[in-house]
Amino acid sequence: MDGQTDDGVDINVVEDEGFVPKNEDPEFVTGIFNTGVGFLQQYGWFLLLGVLVLLYIKSKLDPKIRQMKTKAEDVSFQKKFDPDTAQRRLEAMERARMRLQEEHDAKAAVYAEQQKQREEEKRKQKIEEWDSFQEGKGYRSKYKPKDESPESSQRNMKPKPKLRQSDYNPLMGGGGAGYRPARRSGGG
Repeated sequence: MDGQTDDGVDINVVEDEGFVPKNEDPEFVTGIFNTGVGFLQQYGWFLLLGVLVLLYIKSKLDPKIRQMKTKAEDVSFQKKFDPDTAQRRLEAMERARMRLQEEHDAKAAVYAEQQKQREEEKRKQKIEEWDSFQEGKGYRSKYKPKDESPESSQRNMKPKPKLRQSDYNPLMGGGGAGYRPARRSGGG
């Protein structure tokens, strides 16, 4: 459809059939495939046996290779080891241990002092109780705080629940008409 428009422009229309891939040489691809299949048919068992031998050798050599790698890493670590840095670390750890030990000793001394004070208070209380006993006031102190009167202490106490209610006995059953085991009697 070639022609001119009203503006004087020539229009050329080209029909595009699109790109269609052509398989020009299918024998080449099938030839390679057939050659590979033929090789596997002829030498497949040898290839399988070779792979198995290689896997066996690898499994036997793998621990030795790992051992050699660890030795090499140890040697490289020893070369990088700095004795001054190690000494500083040890000294810092020792200082931290000493500081913690001092804190522990201080806490232990405070605790021991508190224990001595408690024991001293108990000793004084026992002496006072003995003196009151000697005076005839009784051995144990019957001192009650002044802020708590007997009425307030009775109000705070809850009544105890009754353990037995009426004639209920859980071992005897509901109303007494339940199961009762037979008497044990002597010889029959």
